[in-house]
Amino acid sequence: MDKIIDYYDNLAETYDENRFENTYGKFIDKQERNILNQLLTNSKEMILDLACGSGRLLNYANFGVDASSKMIEISKHKFQNKSIYLADAEKTQFEANTFDTIISFHFFMHLNQNKVDKILEECYRILKPNGRIIFDVPSIKRRELLNFKTNEWHGAYSTSIAVLKQNHHFKINQTFGLLFFPIHRFPKFARNFLVKIDLIIANSFLKEYSSYLIIEYKKNDDN
Repeated sequence: MDKIIDYYDNLAETYDENRFENTYGKFIDKQERNILNQLLTNSKEMILDLACGSGRLLNYANFGVDASSKMIEISKHKFQNKSIYLADAEKTQFEANTFDTIISFHFFMHLNQNKVDKILEECYRILKPNGRIIFDVPSIKRRELLNFKTNEWHGAYSTSIAVLKQNHHFKINQTFGLLFFPIHRFPKFARNFLVKIDLIIANSFLKEYSSYLIIEYKKNDDN
């Protein structure tokens, strides 16, 4: 985990510019927001952005948490009206049953299964009854199809809907596919025109062959 924190501390100052201000980053951002806009329709919800980073999606949340102090500095500067804390996602320090919804993007992909399970346990604890967590994760079926290999921890984790269904703390409410086309291989001028087409195909029967899955997990209050 220290390697991940160091990595993002070093990237923090130029992260927004390098990651999301190019056509590829804007494509991903638009697709993610299309899905979040469908799911986050209740303005009265108490929402936590877990691993909020530089605050790209903090406009959807009341609270933010991240383990990178440099990222926290940037998100606090951008959102001075939000409650943003430096904390480990496994131990957020929030009281039980605090949040209606947790969102967490571009985070689980850097972890291993054991770490993901522990963070989901913490999410279960701090979510209210019937609460939910919305997160993204690389699709293992896509990676197996393309024989995709990762280096060390960066983006190394992937999974399937079938595996996600096995978590006893949560049940899947909705799933979405994201980034079906290899957008980085298309010329920049064409990428914006592919947004709607990609969203349709990524959420067809080919969903699990998209690059990423977005999962809406609902807290299983039968436990």
